[in-house]
Amino acid sequence: MRRRNFLRGACGVAVALPFLESLNWRRFIRTARAAEPGGKRLVVFFMCNGVNMETFFPAAPGPLTAASLMGTSLEPVADYAGKLLIPRGMHMVPKGWGQDADTPGDDHAKGMGHKLTAEALDPGTLYARGISIDQFAAKQLNKDGGPSMTLSVGWRHTNWLGHISYAGNNTPVTPEGNPWLTYQDLMGLGGLDDMVKMQIAARRQSVLDLVEEEFKALKAKNLSQADVQKIEMHADSIRDLEIDMVGNGLIECALDPARAAEIEAIDPDSVLEDWQFKAIGLMQLDILAMAIACGATSVGSIQWASGSGGPIYKWDGMNHEFNHHKLSHGNTKDDNSGEEVAGYLEMLTQIDRWHAEQYRHLLDRLSSYTEGDGTVLDNSAVAWFNELSDGKGHSYLDLPVVIAGGAGGYLKQGHYLDLIGGQDPWVQTHPHNRLLITLLNAVGCTDNGGPVTQFGRAGLEQGEYAELLA
Repeated sequence: MRRRNFLRGACGVAVALPFLESLNWRRFIRTARAAEPGGKRLVVFFMCNGVNMETFFPAAPGPLTAASLMGTSLEPVADYAGKLLIPRGMHMVPKGWGQDADTPGDDHAKGMGHKLTAEALDPGTLYARGISIDQFAAKQLNKDGGPSMTLSVGWRHTNWLGHISYAGNNTPVTPEGNPWLTYQDLMGLGGLDDMVKMQIAARRQSVLDLVEEEFKALKAKNLSQADVQKIEMHADSIRDLEIDMVGNGLIECALDPARAAEIEAIDPDSVLEDWQFKAIGLMQLDILAMAIACGATSVGSIQWASGSGGPIYKWDGMNHEFNHHKLSHGNTKDDNSGEEVAGYLEMLTQIDRWHAEQYRHLLDRLSSYTEGDGTVLDNSAVAWFNELSDGKGHSYLDLPVVIAGGAGGYLKQGHYLDLIGGQDPWVQTHPHNRLLITLLNAVGCTDNGGPVTQFGRAGLEQGEYAELLA
């Protein structure tokens, strides 16, 4: 059997050669297999501590328009009204407030651990007892069943309050909070020297450009005229393939060189500090969107800060004195033993709107990548979850959820739906595990060859929400 020959450029890029009669190399070069973009994607955007329920939602259920979002916390995403789905009235399961007596943990722990798993917490560790939807979906949608891209922004607890993603029972997935480490892992730069990293990460070149010198050296050898022609024809075919890929909208797994340089320049000692919260968040969003678009992963999550925590917001017109958790209770102390913070509800609305702006940035990035007749966003479900609904009451009722993108036409878009028909949320007729089932089916996940019908703790209500389907 004839073995393939390869050229390796200065950046470690390997290019297969046609078999050359003049050379009989007996070596193999291991190359990274490029992921193929396309298909459906699932992205989780996770915020902590609840929202100001008085200003978060539109005024009335019905079709969504830019006008219907004006004056709400969701105003920053008004331009995406036609691509949004806001289902209201769901309650978390297992339930909070001790409603399910056999489920351990306080309401913050439950809000973090239950939200993506719909599983109870382990009484010994307070970690969730099952897999989360992001990791479940990644096993089916990613090549070779690779894990979801799991990111965080800012300081977070290292225990159960700092984790939303689970690979299985009692198996939390620790998110990466440093964008440069995220980018290095994505680009396969780990272990390479700095010069090579910059050649790969900051220069988007043709493969042939990267092995130009090696091609010249090879052709300078004592090759037959037939082999020289083979090399030139092979180079032409590679160049034609690259041009064809660009023409077909396939997306390169690399950021703009200037943006990559900004990410590399991060001081690792300041990544978790509050003053870096916005900058780090935008970097993580850019990397996540690019990874989703180019096919490096089909599933990703980004967690903003930590349950029962969060930064002190002092940017973009905010100049708060207390961190997000304290403001969620309207109190100067984390244990609620202090004084009421004057104007805290307006501060919460400011925080909610700021997160809506970051959500908008993610949607902008996903929309910037064209795919077929639409965009990557059109083929995605980008679900905004929250640890709680009303943070002051640690409420698990009437969950704030926003979904952008129709997952290739599976999900309804441009609607604000009241699932409980104006009833008191205490009725508790719509468990959130059915939303998780709906999202899994939307992105093409299956269970034993058929649609997913059950997810989360045994005994929960089954089936997806038909109201959310296109």
